[in-house]
Amino acid sequence: MKPILIHLCLALPLLADQPVGAKVPFVTLEAETQKTTGNVVLMKGKPSDVVTPEMEASGRGYVELSATGHALAFPITSPADTIVVRHCIPDSAEGGGKEATISLFVNNQFTEEITLSSRHNWLYGKAGENGQSNSPDVGPHVFWEESRYFLKHPVKAGDRLDFRKRESDAAVFYRIDLVDLEQAPAPLGQPADSLSVVEFGANGTDDKDDADAIIACIKAAQEQNKAVWIPAGKYHQSKRFNLDGPVTIRGAGMWHTEILGTTLGTDFAGNMGFALKGDGAKISDLYLECIAQTKRDKSNGKAFTGQPTNWTVENVWMTHTQTGFWISAADKGIVRNCRVRFTYADGINLNRGTSNTIVENCHVRGCGDDGLAILSETERKDPPAKNNILRNNTSNAIWWGHNLDLAGGSGHLVENNLLADNPLMGVFTINMTGAYPNHPLSDSIVRGNSLVRGGGNYVKQKRGAAWIFAGSTTITNVVFENNRISQPMFSGIQLTGKHEQKMTFTDNSISDPGENGVAITDSVTGSGEFIRNKITGLPEGGNAILNRSSSYTVTEKK
Repeated sequence: MKPILIHLCLALPLLADQPVGAKVPFVTLEAETQKTTGNVVLMKGKPSDVVTPEMEASGRGYVELSATGHALAFPITSPADTIVVRHCIPDSAEGGGKEATISLFVNNQFTEEITLSSRHNWLYGKAGENGQSNSPDVGPHVFWEESRYFLKHPVKAGDRLDFRKRESDAAVFYRIDLVDLEQAPAPLGQPADSLSVVEFGANGTDDKDDADAIIACIKAAQEQNKAVWIPAGKYHQSKRFNLDGPVTIRGAGMWHTEILGTTLGTDFAGNMGFALKGDGAKISDLYLECIAQTKRDKSNGKAFTGQPTNWTVENVWMTHTQTGFWISAADKGIVRNCRVRFTYADGINLNRGTSNTIVENCHVRGCGDDGLAILSETERKDPPAKNNILRNNTSNAIWWGHNLDLAGGSGHLVENNLLADNPLMGVFTINMTGAYPNHPLSDSIVRGNSLVRGGGNYVKQKRGAAWIFAGSTTITNVVFENNRISQPMFSGIQLTGKHEQKMTFTDNSISDPGENGVAITDSVTGSGEFIRNKITGLPEGGNAILNRSSSYTVTEKK
């Protein structure tokens, strides 16, 4: 092993010292496990290449309330004054979405109606393609939307919160996938030595554009070596905020300071969010949403893009943007405690040689391409990505791409992430694809991750929960260890692709696979050591390791 890899292994704690997934301040309750008078819909059998709502749902199931009086009850275990609902109501007949209310009750007492929308979900296209049309003339996918609310009647431990369809709730059906319940922290105060955007004309209480005022504040803060303060409120953004060099931007918290993108852009980055370059940008405690976009398009806003060094983004929530993070040729970054929900493409993507960057304790759900990705491509002649760390993140219910994609470079560590549910593909991949050729992947570790209900039947490939594809270049000296793979749809681990693979698989567990524990296709070349792996719950006719390749050597050790 190269010295940098050994250093990473020694510097970081082992699995026993770390929880798996992001540590978050909210409680998630899956609808299909609660009491209901509605209809519980669960995925049956193995997934096909035709997507259904239950395939895209977290936990592969949901509840549908379709008749007046239908109810869904959530027991409350801790105080909460906010709720996030992952939901689906019908699309309009012509496409493009509509709105409908659903009623909330606390302890059998009506408290409020909340408005749900289908404006962003219900995209259409041919089966097996990431269709982005809003016109319902071909098959649908992208069934699930997320909405967040402050509860008019906060709840406490021991309460019961019901969703009920009353006569005034006019949608034909209400599908509920899950809820997040959280006690939102109080708004943060203005930090010392900062300039408020309000002083420059921004107003978080009206519908007027605030972009010029915020841009002016950023410029003045840099000139005076001060921070930028964005108080609680809703601010409208029609122009991207370009941050060059050291500047700190802080809001009152992700529940309190909202930046809403209102104008579609004319270039790849769009007209909202932050473009970072230079040394020392820091952004924290904000909510970013694109309210102008309802399909994937290059003019859709990116929350964060650019080529920064020594940069930090913390405690930022983003939704309905094209991507959350699209960070290129960057160095020495930290992305921490962020939430990425319903992006039309990737959640957090480190690309074009981005190196020495840590992504940790982020919660990613419902993205339209890879949830988390290291993409070390060659087409722009950037150097290989090196020494990135993805640890203690949750990536769930990704509707296109993979939950976590490790695609090229060296010295990476992927550790203690929770990766669950994907309708078409694996939840973890090493994807050396020819579509965007990569630098080889080498000297990296994937350990301590949980892969839950992974794998789909994209183009009838029966992809493994961990799908390892040496399609355009090699995979060498990669360690896959102490990972827990539960209920994979087909195989727990699948190796495929024609280029050489040399990996070590140590102390992994695979439980209850749909077909085989490990599946190696006939195109694979190279060799693999399989040491002390535990495979349980094989179905009748299933194999612990099924090697169909005459050019790949399996060495098993106890």
